[in-house]
Amino acid sequence: MPGHEGLTGLLHRLFGRRGTLSPVKPARGSAVPEDVIREHFAAAVAHDLDRILLTQAPERARLYDSPRTTDKRRLTVTEAQVLSVEPTGESLPMPGFVQRYAEIAVYKVEFELRLVPAEDRRDPTVREGRQWSYFVLVSEGAGKPWMLADWGT
Repeated sequence: MPGHEGLTGLLHRLFGRRGTLSPVKPARGSAVPEDVIREHFAAAVAHDLDRILLTQAPERARLYDSPRTTDKRRLTVTEAQVLSVEPTGESLPMPGFVQRYAEIAVYKVEFELRLVPAEDRRDPTVREGRQWSYFVLVSEGAGKPWMLADWGT
C-alpha cells in the first residue's frame, strides 16, 4: 500500500523501534473490523509491536506504547485464539478522541490466551484462559480502514 513505509517510519520516530518488521507489512487497519481484531491478536502472539501498533488508532497507539506500559503485554502472550467476534449495541464509556471519528463500532470478542510462565510475565493484568472483552473500533468514514480505539470488560 502506498505510503505505508512513511507511516511505519513515523511510528518508529514517535515510539522507537522494538525489533524487526515482519516480512508482510500490514496496512493500518482494515476495511473489516473483525479482521483488525484478529490481526491484533496475531501480532501479539508474534511479539511484533510494529504490527500491534498498526492495528490501533494513532491516539491509542500512543497510550499503548507509553513508558508506563513499555509494550509489556506483547511479551506475555504466547498463544491467542479468537473464538468469536460479534457486533454489539452495548453503550460503553469511550475515550474522548473516539468522537472525532465518523464511524464507531463495538464488538464483543471471546478469546483464549496462553501466557509465558508466571515468573516471566511482564504484564500482571493479562490473564490466561478463556475470556471476553469489548473492543471499540473507529474509522474516518465509509471505505476507510477500521482501527482499535479501546478494549476492556
